[in-house]
This record gives sequence, C-alpha cells and structure tokens, in this order.
Amino acid sequence: MLKEYIYETISSSLESLTFGMLYKISNKHFKIERYDFKNTVDELVAEGEIRYSYRHGCSFLEKSFEKPIQISKRIFLVPHQMNFSVRPDDIAIKIQSGISFGRGDHPTTRLALKSIEYAFESNSFFDSCCRNSTVLDIGTGNGILAIACVLFGAKTATGIDTDTCARKEAKDNADINGLGDRIIISDKTVENITGQFSIITANLRYPTLKRLYPVMTELTATDSLLIFSGVKVSECNELARLYTKNNFICCREESEKNWCALVFKKQ
Repeated sequence: MLKEYIYETISSSLESLTFGMLYKISNKHFKIERYDFKNTVDELVAEGEIRYSYRHGCSFLEKSFEKPIQISKRIFLVPHQMNFSVRPDDIAIKIQSGISFGRGDHPTTRLALKSIEYAFESNSFFDSCCRNSTVLDIGTGNGILAIACVLFGAKTATGIDTDTCARKEAKDNADINGLGDRIIISDKTVENITGQFSIITANLRYPTLKRLYPVMTELTATDSLLIFSGVKVSECNELARLYTKNNFICCREESEKNWCALVFKKQ
C-alpha cells in the first residue's frame, strides 16, 4: 500500500516533490519511520517506477519514463533500446533519451498524444481528414507527435523546430520507429511553411498559439484538425473563443494537472 501511495502521490502532484516533502505527506497517512520510508522509495527507484531528477541544485522524485509506459488506451512509450510487444491495434512509440521536449513525462505531451488518438479513432474525423493525411508538427521537439500521427495512419508528417539539437533527436527517433522516409524534419519557421495540412499539432504555450491564429487559418482547409496542447486550464476558454470565433469548432477538451489540450476542426 505504501508503494502504491508513493507512486500515485508523485504521479498526481501538481508540483515537483523532494524526498522530504514526499515523506511529510506520506507520514500523515502511514506514520512510518524515515529510514523505512527511504527503503521503500529506494525499492521503487530500483524497480524503475520512479526516479530522482536534479534541478537548480535540488533533487526531486518523479515518475520514471525509462520503461514502457501506457499513455492512453492504445499508445505506449517505449525506451528505444527495449523490446516490447503490444497488441496488433496498439501503438508503440520508441523514444531515445535526450534533452528535447516530448519524453512523455510532462502532462502536455500526454494530453497531445491522447488527442491524436481521439482524432484517429473518431469516425467523424477519420474519413474526412485522417486517412492519407498530411501532418504539420510545429515545435516538434523530439518528434513524438509527428511519429504518433504517422503510426496511427497519417501518410506523411513534417516536423519543424528552430533548435538544432531537437531536429537531430527528432530525425533519430523517426528512424528508430522506421519512419525516416515518411517524416521530414525541417528548420523552417511556421511563417515560411506553404501549402495546407490535414492535421496540425502544436504543443506550445498560449501566447504563441494565439499569435499563430492567422497562420493556422492559412495552413488548413475545410475539415482539417488542429491539435493543441501546452495551454494552462485558465487559458483554455480564451483560446477556444479565439479559434471558434470564425473558422473552427472545438471538438474536444481534456485537462491534466492544470494543463489543457484542445482539438479544433476547420469549418
């Protein structure tokens, strides 16, 4: 019970927890000695369930993504060096460790992946935009969203990022998943992208998504989908109002840990 409590507390916490903070929270429920509590934490670390991270000179305990993790009903994230079997209808995305955003350890990545699954599973979307779809992933990071779309059935994807390291990691991850010939990674800015796309994914902060509204309108046709994450719950309604004012309808909204993802369809 203590192991399960520790894991769930770390997974659901809205803030990063130090060992001391976690012990204080847990001790209210279990009245356990600090030495015994540390042994339990060490066991979870050894089992690969949680891990220590170090930021700003302080260590924190967080959920580990160095093992296969089920993100949604069908999506699993798998460290690239591991062999992991999934059911025929499931999607296993292999991701190498790196410094670019998109390992699955942040709520915005998980929300974006769930939204992609929703888009490709929904009958109302699939025939109109997802079958043989072209995808643009803005700020692709390690390429995880572009990879997910292609594994679900998109014909091609283009991931753009201004960061050199991110582009290298995205290309490597596309190759790891056997998609190097279907995913293009580019250093173009979104303002320099031409054409129209069936699906645009963007895990970006609200001010950027707000600024890009005119560009999103130009890059999409009727029935195209926008899949946005990176938005705070407090910003969700304002972003939805902007995009539904003229050209889009909001089809889905989901939140996790004060973060929100939205799916829009072009009218």
